[in-house]
Parts: sequence; C-alpha cells; structure tokens
Amino acid sequence: MLKLNKLTIICTFAFASILIFNNFEAISASENDSWSIIGTIVNGSDNLPLSDHLVILHVSLSDEIKEYSSKSDDEGVFSFENIKHPADSIIGISSIFNGVLYGKDLGILSDKHDEVKLIVYESTPDSSEISIATSTIMFTSIDRSQNTMWVLELYKLKNNSNQTFKPDPDKPMSIVRIALPNDYTDLMIDSDMIGVEFVAIDRGFGVLGNIYPGEHQLLFTYGIKYKDSDYNFKRNTQFDLGNLRIISENSINLVLEDFEYTSQKTEVNSKEYNLIEVNNIPKTKSMNIKFTNLPKPSLYDTGLNFVQNLNSGWLLLVLFLSLSTGLLIKVFLSRKSQV
Repeated sequence: MLKLNKLTIICTFAFASILIFNNFEAISASENDSWSIIGTIVNGSDNLPLSDHLVILHVSLSDEIKEYSSKSDDEGVFSFENIKHPADSIIGISSIFNGVLYGKDLGILSDKHDEVKLIVYESTPDSSEISIATSTIMFTSIDRSQNTMWVLELYKLKNNSNQTFKPDPDKPMSIVRIALPNDYTDLMIDSDMIGVEFVAIDRGFGVLGNIYPGEHQLLFTYGIKYKDSDYNFKRNTQFDLGNLRIISENSINLVLEDFEYTSQKTEVNSKEYNLIEVNNIPKTKSMNIKFTNLPKPSLYDTGLNFVQNLNSGWLLLVLFLSLSTGLLIKVFLSRKSQV
C-alpha cells in the first residue's frame, strides 16, 4: 500500500517552511489583541519583489480556520491590519505563483516578531537540474518464516536550480519516479515535500507534485519477498546520484557488483552494521546488490504460513471435500461388506 506524507500545517493551504528569513520587526499587538502583520513576497528566480500579487493569511483557532487576503504593492509588500485573534493563534501564509502553491508556517501569533518573507519561484517542466544528493538503503532485518527482507530507504532529492520543477501534465512519465524491486510488498512513504502525493507505477512509485529549489527528504519502507537463498536487488535511478550508502546487518551477506568500494563498520542505535559507500553514480549506471545464503523457512514455518494464508472459503471447501470423501469411502465399504 501507499502511505501519503503527513504534514503538520495550519491548513491545507499553509506549508512548512520553504526558506526562512528573519530581518525586520513586522507584527505588533495592542492590548485588545488587535494585530498587524506586514511582509514581502519575492520572486526567488530573479530575486525581485513581486508586485500586485495575492497573499493569503491563515489563522488557526481551536475549532476553525480564518483566512484574510492582501495584495502586494510595487515593492512586494503586503499587510494585514487590525487582525483580532487570541495571542496563541497559529498563523501561516500562502500564495499561488505560476500555478504552484507556496506557503510558510509562522507559528504562534504572539511569538512572531520578524517581518514575513515569502519566496516563490518561476516554474519549469525541465528536470535536468534535479539530482539525488544521497541515497541510503538499509536492510534492517529478515523474517525467515515469511521469506521477507525488510528495507528502509532515505532519498535526498535536490533541485539545484532557482526554478520549481513542475511536471508536464501531458507527459505522465515526467514526474519523479522511484524504482523498487519487482517483489516488493507493504510499501509505506513519508516526506517533507510540500503538497505532494504518491502513486504506484510499474516497478515502484511516482511523486505527484512540484519539486521546489533546495533539498527534500523522502523516506520509505517495504519488504522484499524472496524465493531462493540468493537474490539480486537491481536498481536504476532517474537522476544522477551523488552518494550511495548501503547498510546491512552482520548476518546479511551482500556485495555491490561492478563497483569498487571498501566495506566498513558503522553503528546505528548502538548496534553494529556493515556499510558500503560509493560516490558519483551517473543515472546511466545500474546497481546490482547480490545477496547470498538468505535464510529459508523451516518445515514448520511453511506449514504455518500455508494455514494462515487459507481464507475461510478455502477452509470450508477443504472441510466439505474431506467430509464428502469420508462419506463416499464409508458407503463403498458398507456396500462391499454386503456383497
């Protein structure tokens, strides 16, 4: 299954921080909790103020969300005057530019004493400036009884440009795609990317959403169903990969074929693991991680799995066939004794 990313934001149109700038005093309050908020919206692609542009203020109360709108002036300045809400209200701002939603979570109203600066960017369907800064593949454990190897992966996607990557809606395969082994199961995904969804595609999943300038984390876990004691984990990447780290338990035997590396030891939560690290892998090069001597289920495990995998319909069918066969044998023996 796919688990969509969960973001702690003040509403569906307010975001976690994209870029944070703390420069000027901008929010003031009077004794009757009447607030004034001022900020600037800037086009980060050319670093110029964005004039005559709509900005939305979101105020989250205990049981509802209030929204206020303001348009920026020639200097990109927007303001919200006489906003009457309790000091512990949670606030955020958002704006749409070139069809892409941008936003910023500003926290508690009374704690915010700096000018708000919202950065937006030009959009492009060109993904040539996107790379994978790091990819960490951790083989955490093996469930022998289920013939399943559990994997945790951390991707750091990096948009190296000053434009937001916006996939071409007429080209479905232009989205960011993550390849997975053919035999994967129980996929779960989380991410700090803003406003994205995930969809299953052939041999992996795709990211439905925009990739803003900067670095973004993508965490996903899944199991691999293997049949034999040997298994080949094959992977192609859509983008160039700056750094690959493969971490595995000491009991797992694996080699990364066609790469030069030195295996090391590392600790994760006070437990020792093997570490393979390789740098600068072009997107044209495939990786193949070869596993050997994977544990096989015992006869007891096989029998237990068979019973657990039978649904009630199959159990009823087996019971019916057993009773029918027994009845036929009884009738046959009875008739034979009468002859």
